[in-house]
Amino acid sequence: KKEKTLIINKKDNIIWLLPCILIFVILLMVGMCTPRINEKYMVDTTKRETLEIFTKMKGKVEAKDFLSIGLDVQLQVDDVFFKEGARIKKGDILIKFSDYKERDLNSKMQELKQNLAVKNSQLRFLKNQYGEGADTTNDINNLTGEIKALEGELIKLNNESGLVRRAVISPIDGYIVKINALKGQYADSLTPVIVLAKEQDVKIVSDPVRESQLQYVNVGNTASISVINNNNSYEAILYKINDTGIENLKTLEFLTSDFKNLSLNQEVNIRLIHQKKENVITVPVNAVVKRKSRNGKTDKYYIYLIDKNNKVTEKEVLVGMNNGEKIEISGENIKEGMEIVVNPNDKIKNNVIVKRIDYKEIKENRERELEKLQRENEQKKKDIEKNEAEIIRLKRNEKK
Repeated sequence: KKEKTLIINKKDNIIWLLPCILIFVILLMVGMCTPRINEKYMVDTTKRETLEIFTKMKGKVEAKDFLSIGLDVQLQVDDVFFKEGARIKKGDILIKFSDYKERDLNSKMQELKQNLAVKNSQLRFLKNQYGEGADTTNDINNLTGEIKALEGELIKLNNESGLVRRAVISPIDGYIVKINALKGQYADSLTPVIVLAKEQDVKIVSDPVRESQLQYVNVGNTASISVINNNNSYEAILYKINDTGIENLKTLEFLTSDFKNLSLNQEVNIRLIHQKKENVITVPVNAVVKRKSRNGKTDKYYIYLIDKNNKVTEKEVLVGMNNGEKIEISGENIKEGMEIVVNPNDKIKNNVIVKRIDYKEIKENRERELEKLQRENEQKKKDIEKNEAEIIRLKRNEKK
């Protein structure tokens, strides 16, 4: 009876194990039958962000309104202290002039200073003699009087020099637009000697843009202005669209309230935003595949999700705004942070297993390739130097 009971228990255990074994075999077969693609694919995640449609262009900082400063008489330019386009502060001396009267005063002042130096030297000598017992009191008193008279005259000439000295002093914080003065030459009263622009009277003007690019652009659109070869960026508003006189070409003018680090005539990059959508799920444009529906009348769009085991799942989505770099997607169970294939091609299908691009491996390969090229380049340089030395040696032998 005990033996029969053991046999029955063993049969029961085997019966219970059979479904588990069957399920394992089925899963193994499914795993072995799942198609695999050896090609490597880039992987990214879906993101929730603000999507902007924009137009890129280049431009330049220009003056919007001008302040001209001129002379009432012809004067010679002694010095120009700034260049065109420079940023200036109120009170800065921009240009200094001189006339004949000032030069005459400067000559007299120089002569007085020399006389004073001689008289002071004589006074020191007389005082030394007095200290040694010589009777030089009268001479000291007379010389002291002469020195005081010369000092008074020098003070008077200094005051007169201040009255005739001429300079252009900046009345504003802003920029120099144009300078019509050269050191050593004469400036006249017919042409403004300098043209300034107030700090707030500056605009950014774009290079000519094709009208077709401005289909959705309107006055009031915002733009991001970034200085070329600089990390500074500014927010600006489009306030004017100009005709250029050439068909289908326009220029755009922008105003900004922040010009702290800008200079006149400085070149900038302009990113004009004419449509914006916030809080949307986006993926790179290339991650979305478009295919015709079965009836061939409508288009359908797909992305390829990828799991931790690198298995791909085809997912139909709806698409929205597209700025050429990112595209808005939506659909059932579409959410932020889902891993997707960025560069799908005709080989990739639903339920296939693929390989991911290993960015670490790519970086290492690039570094190895760079090192190899550098070594080859160094060797080539050595070979060239060796050849040049041999050429020189052979030429010398020919002369002998």
